[in-house]
Amino acid sequence: MKIMVVDDSKMIQALVKETLESRGITVILAENGQVAKEKLSAGEAVDLILLDWNMPVMDGPSFLVAVKEESLTSSPIVMMTTENKPEKIQEVIEKGVVEFIMKPFTDDVLFGKIEMVTGVSYAV
Repeated sequence: MKIMVVDDSKMIQALVKETLESRGITVILAENGQVAKEKLSAGEAVDLILLDWNMPVMDGPSFLVAVKEESLTSSPIVMMTTENKPEKIQEVIEKGVVEFIMKPFTDDVLFGKIEMVTGVSYAV
């Protein structure tokens, strides 16, 4: 499985990358939505996108609009965020998010969401 992690925090990128790679998952990193969009536009194929909400250059909701408008991927997108207001959550669901991971999160939550949206289990 190949997962794109889109987050401007180097710490989050490193933690999620290490966690995913420990279970044999290939990880593609992008520090904002623009970089992620460019990678997808260049033909990078992924099975899942883990997307941060608040990032410079292009935030999560703007990335969702670009993905939809440009048909960049049909892979599921899971939002990793601290945003928890119902109207904000509804906004990104309407833009294509299939599930949420609230920061901070544990490995169990991360792999549970991956299994929920892909059907692939990484249980130890």
